[in-house]
Amino acid sequence: MQMKFSTKKIVYSIISIGLICIIYFWIRSCTRTIDVTYRYEEVHKADVVKTIAVTGRLEVEDPFYVMSKIGGPVRAVYVDFNSQVKEGQLLAEIDSTDIDLKVYRVSLQYERAKLEFEEIKSNMESKNELLKENLISKKEYDIAEITYKKALAKFKNSKLEYELILKEKSYTRIYAPISGTIISREVNPREIHNPGKIFFIIAKNMKKMRLLINIDESEIGNVKTNLNVRFTVSAYPDKVFTGTISQVRFNPIPQGAIITYQSLVYCNNDELLLKPGMTATAVVQVGEKKNVLRVPNQAFIVSPVKTVDQSGKKIIWKKRKGIIGELPVEKVEVTTGLIGDLYTEITGGAIAPGDSVLVNIEKTLARKDDITSYGK
Repeated sequence: MQMKFSTKKIVYSIISIGLICIIYFWIRSCTRTIDVTYRYEEVHKADVVKTIAVTGRLEVEDPFYVMSKIGGPVRAVYVDFNSQVKEGQLLAEIDSTDIDLKVYRVSLQYERAKLEFEEIKSNMESKNELLKENLISKKEYDIAEITYKKALAKFKNSKLEYELILKEKSYTRIYAPISGTIISREVNPREIHNPGKIFFIIAKNMKKMRLLINIDESEIGNVKTNLNVRFTVSAYPDKVFTGTISQVRFNPIPQGAIITYQSLVYCNNDELLLKPGMTATAVVQVGEKKNVLRVPNQAFIVSPVKTVDQSGKKIIWKKRKGIIGELPVEKVEVTTGLIGDLYTEITGGAIAPGDSVLVNIEKTLARKDDITSYGK
């Protein structure tokens, strides 16, 4: 019985202590209030810049694709990746054994047709002289003329076939069409390829690159030629490269549920740091106003009082001067120009350089006996 009594006493004691703690913290919380601090930024004239962030891929400027015009096994390759080549330099050879046999056969046919034609041509000239002296009939002359025309056609056909096979023979040797750098080699000795196979890609000038950037459909209306572009690549994260948009393409490119449009940016690569295929993170400057009155963008989204829809009106809160004991800011309606990344251009309204506008409100718990300040 004594043990039961002690257990009940302990339980009652714990409950009492809990109630005392609850009452204490409730009373303590009632002695606190909200301390409001207003943060401002001074209005002044400066630049307003609007940019959009995009991604893209680097390519060489005007690459030249060297293709094989005939098929067959590759006999030799004389250049490799990064090779510097001159216009007219031999790059590779395709085995020409089969073509050599064709050349020999067609050349014999051509020589035979040539000899036959020369013989018939000589005979035709003789017939022509005999006809003038009335030593042969017109019919005999006409038959000789027909024979001549057939021989001439056969000779021309044989000559054409011979020239074509020589042209085909020339295709077994692949030369550099321009001077430049081999940036891609798609062929190896002893491989068999079909006509039209790309053997090499040559970059004429590695010091000029182009960047293909993808513009979201919601931003494409702000993009035009001659805009400045700044970009970085992961290989050199601390280095900023620059370029200029030279083309805005109309062709839509679906990327999931989003449509993008490509723009072409030309840039310098004098240090040869940029490589084809690199992924770039770019910023396109789509708008700029210099030395205009501006306020921070957050000034339009902060309010010391609950507001209702202003029907498109642009409202900011300007710091009052010399007024104590009431709201330290007053509402000002303004008109705006360029809305930049961080600041918005002010084109009209009761705002002047030197004014301070509200940009943030901080609320913290404070004791009643603390001094409440409106902040800076």
